Amino acid sequence: MIDRSDLGERLERVESQLELHRLAHEYCIGADTRDAEVWSSVWTDDAVWAVDGDRAFTGRAEICAAVGAQWRAFPRMQHALSNHVVWIDGDEATGRSDVTVFVQLGDDRWITGGGTYVDRYRRDGGRWRIAERRVTGGFDLELPPSTGTIEHVVDGPD
Repeated sequence: MIDRSDLGERLERVESQLELHRLAHEYCIGADTRDAEVWSSVWTDDAVWAVDGDRAFTGRAEICAAVGAQWRAFPRMQHALSNHVVWIDGDEATGRSDVTVFVQLGDDRWITGGGTYVDRYRRDGGRWRIAERRVTGGFDLELPPSTGTIEHVVDGPD
């Protein structure tokens, strides 16, 4: 028999988990589509975005300016997020996820990089937002120059 006495609490936890997963993807969508409104909406006003170990941007305005600089430097970006887990404690939560980022350079070459996002989330204005995102374990891997076409290679039995 199912104990339904805590059903409201369980439902709120599930809804929060879904909202936090959506939030993590909205971050990527905002960055990749260069949608400043979506990008801005994922952060609390006092958020911290820590990248490259010693560089951190504080506050929504500074964070938005930083991504704007990335948008000017890179014609295209594509984030692939995985392994997103969250731990909820009332109106605050923590999380981690892995990301692979494909970035087109100004000379049309592509590079790939990534790392792990370590997050603090906070319920703010009735919705979950990122209060702090730290990029850890980052890596960059330069790919061979792009020809603008995708080559398909199939290895099979001889």
